[in-house]
Amino acid sequence: MTDRDTQAHVSGNPPGATNYPGVDLLRALAASLVLVYHIAQLGKFNGLPDHALARIFTAYGWIGVDLFLVISGFVIALSAFSGVARHGAQFRRPFAARRLARIVPLYLVTCVLFVVLLKPHYLFIPKPALLAHIGSHLLFVHNLMPSTHGSINGPTWSVGLEMQFYLVMMWLAPWLARSKAWRVLLVALLVGAGWRFLTTLVWVPGEATVATQFVFLTQLPGTIDQFALGIALALAVTQRNAFATRFLTVNWRTFVGWSLVSLVLLSLAMWLVRHYSYWTSTSMLVGWRPLLGAGFAALLAAVVTLPIAGIRLFAPLRYLGTISYGVYLWHMLVIISVNSWVPDIGGRRFALTVVACTLLLASLSWHLLEKPNIRYYKR
Repeated sequence: MTDRDTQAHVSGNPPGATNYPGVDLLRALAASLVLVYHIAQLGKFNGLPDHALARIFTAYGWIGVDLFLVISGFVIALSAFSGVARHGAQFRRPFAARRLARIVPLYLVTCVLFVVLLKPHYLFIPKPALLAHIGSHLLFVHNLMPSTHGSINGPTWSVGLEMQFYLVMMWLAPWLARSKAWRVLLVALLVGAGWRFLTTLVWVPGEATVATQFVFLTQLPGTIDQFALGIALALAVTQRNAFATRFLTVNWRTFVGWSLVSLVLLSLAMWLVRHYSYWTSTSMLVGWRPLLGAGFAALLAAVVTLPIAGIRLFAPLRYLGTISYGVYLWHMLVIISVNSWVPDIGGRRFALTVVACTLLLASLSWHLLEKPNIRYYKR
């Protein structure tokens, strides 16, 4: 869900003048959406005011994962394209090493702690079932099977999806780097929509269980178009084409323009999901998530062109974005632990306890584990 080894330049600006500090602002938003959503849903927390903005977090905060996918498409594509430019096809080995070093250590730590502290009964289930759970998580394919999809630290299903996307990028990046952004996006939209439509023929909306639909709808290639929205933006930046020169230059006009586009698209997406049943509608299953992803891609373009994204005032939010991978992996352990070990706590005390513990653990794991790994593989 994260990549902090990419610093690229916005077309039309002098080299070194701009990186993308605004991306961490979006990571902070994505992590906050998921965290508040799970606090509200699993902790029976109803301490937020009942208005539209709050409900986006408490009822629809799962869209934070979709935002992470668009961000990942952007930053991972930038990293891969940079590697291709420097090393050609030989970029694959260091690219894979950096991705594994970035993702695997904290993933394994949180998975082990989840089993040992919260679900120790897994250690006593029949050996074939235990091997299925452990093996699928070690190979990052647990997200592809309903029986293992969320069995060890539920949010890790998307880590499996991310790792599969990294594998795709590792092999396709040399071709993608030479491609037109609109062609990549068009192909991805057709493939993603086609896959989602095919799933509705097998798991009929309104008849199949939502859990099964979710597993097969939200994995590759069903989410390739959301990744591709970020990839297309990365292509526009790296190829420094006319579109980037005109629409991705850091200034207030482009920021306001992209913000308005994002507001319109995201407002439409949220209106549709509130008024139409998602899991029982084929058209929603096929077409809604690309609309949401387009809104998030416009929001990403907005923060990329935000002139003041790097100011000190935003430092706390950027730090939250920096540790967002830890927030994502730790928060479910904290929620379950607080629910189990302090059952009488509730309301705002519950929420504050979960947030404080999650941020503390994410900060510690960033400074003690994640950051040293990143520095080592940057050498």
